[in-house]
Amino acid sequence: MKADWVTKVADRVEARVRQRKGEDATIVCASGISPSGPIHLGNLREPFTVHLVAEELRGRGWKVDHLHSWDDYDRLRKVPAGIPAEYANYIGMPYADIPDPFGEYDSYATRYITDFTAGLSRLGIHPRYIRQSEAYRRGDYREQIKEAIHQRAEIFDILAEYQNLEGQKDTVDERRVAYYPFKPYCENCHKDMTHLTSYREEDSYLTYVCDNCGHEAGYSLNERIDGKLVWKVDWPMRWSYEQVDFEPAGEDHASPGSSYTVGQRIIQKVYGAVAPQFIGYAFVGMGGRSKISSSAGTTATVSSALDIVEPAILRWLYARRANNQAFDIDYGQGLLRLYEEWDALVRQINKGAANEVNQRLFERATRTSSEEIVYTHKAVPFPLLTSVIDVTQANEKQVLRIISQTLPELEDLDTLRTELEPRFTCALNWVNNYLPDDERTQIRSSFDSEAFAAFSAMDQASIQMLSERLDASWNLTGLTELMYSIPKVVRGLAVDTPPNDELKQAQRSFFISLYTLICGSDTGPRIPTLLLSIGLERAKQLLTPSVDDGSAKKDQQFAAR
Repeated sequence: MKADWVTKVADRVEARVRQRKGEDATIVCASGISPSGPIHLGNLREPFTVHLVAEELRGRGWKVDHLHSWDDYDRLRKVPAGIPAEYANYIGMPYADIPDPFGEYDSYATRYITDFTAGLSRLGIHPRYIRQSEAYRRGDYREQIKEAIHQRAEIFDILAEYQNLEGQKDTVDERRVAYYPFKPYCENCHKDMTHLTSYREEDSYLTYVCDNCGHEAGYSLNERIDGKLVWKVDWPMRWSYEQVDFEPAGEDHASPGSSYTVGQRIIQKVYGAVAPQFIGYAFVGMGGRSKISSSAGTTATVSSALDIVEPAILRWLYARRANNQAFDIDYGQGLLRLYEEWDALVRQINKGAANEVNQRLFERATRTSSEEIVYTHKAVPFPLLTSVIDVTQANEKQVLRIISQTLPELEDLDTLRTELEPRFTCALNWVNNYLPDDERTQIRSSFDSEAFAAFSAMDQASIQMLSERLDASWNLTGLTELMYSIPKVVRGLAVDTPPNDELKQAQRSFFISLYTLICGSDTGPRIPTLLLSIGLERAKQLLTPSVDDGSAKKDQQFAAR
């Protein structure tokens, strides 16, 4: 099987571990996120990238530890949208020490950690979590912090190579003497707007001044750790402490002077270790006409995505992209296309017709080394399901009654509802929360004789033929075939006549006529889906002229001639 990016990265990690740790070692793969606010789908790429590589290594027989750091000891830098403006008073404080703005969790950090962790679990991703606020305060990194302060001049020189020194008031030597890679949190205002004024090597005693409130204090690192290393030192320190073998990051972290390139040198110089294998990953954004409504509680988070996307499909969406390939997630019409692409893949898998690449992607999407990932096995097309829900205004019994016509083997509606999960709930959520008002389907209450009279004779004949043949073709496949064959038949052409420009125009005119009679507009859901959604009797009502409608009757007679 041809190697893809996952297997290539796993090859590199495997070779590194064999050389440095041996065959019986546990491979350590790391990811990390700062809980600075709602954790969006772009952030998912980091732990999911690690998860894919870790699963590949487990499949090769390795013991793998996927550790995920919650960087909740980082400072609040800005107040995100949706958070009270007065939270600007907490800027500079660690996320772990800021109260939850809605009073539901023990801290600001815990709110966002809890939500994202639940989403990862539903996706079959179960790392070993480390909260950095606890690790620092426990003293896990005590000796590594001391070593960084001891070698602060060497760290300064590495960092200085990548800095623009223009405009600096102090000389390089003066800045080197004053430099410390450790930032205490002030014991008075609890912010990190501090700078060290001295450090005593023999007992690890430091003193600092807070530039925010003016407080001056000191303590020994042997007694407590109330602060953290600056990021470009913190990251390589943790690589060394956890013996990390693989960790990805955004592509911006791999540019010259960025966190990874600097970290490679610091881990070797300060800690005598080697940086882990690294890959950069590209940006994940939001595309299409996605309705992101804060009032409805819908944002581009993993939990919001799993409200409308089956877990296996969300995994597949990420797994099918190379790490360096950016892509957008569309909560709008693009979501319907995503479901159709997935259903096509599942059909290939079930027929044994999928190629090796798609077979591997399907396996990564639907199972891990420890569990099966949820997806709907009785898959009614998502566009059909959402259209029926839209047209019936989410009347579940009516929806199930219509959908049951596509799955005749499931006569009991309660059983059908169960078999359609999680897709049924995803479709309900999408229609209720993400379908724009101007895209919702309006259905006429009666036959529009005035509109019908304005149609061409051919379109009138086509509509009459459709109405007469609905009973015999009342399923998705039958209606689809009927829709495209009628404009051919009324023109005396064979059903298998290849379409040309004239025939395509005739089909389009026929479709517009149908939308006009059913929806009062020239567009709408796919017509077979629309017809199934409104039901056979109502479809006939809206497409069949009344016998006492003189103008319609006259036009029908003309069309018949």
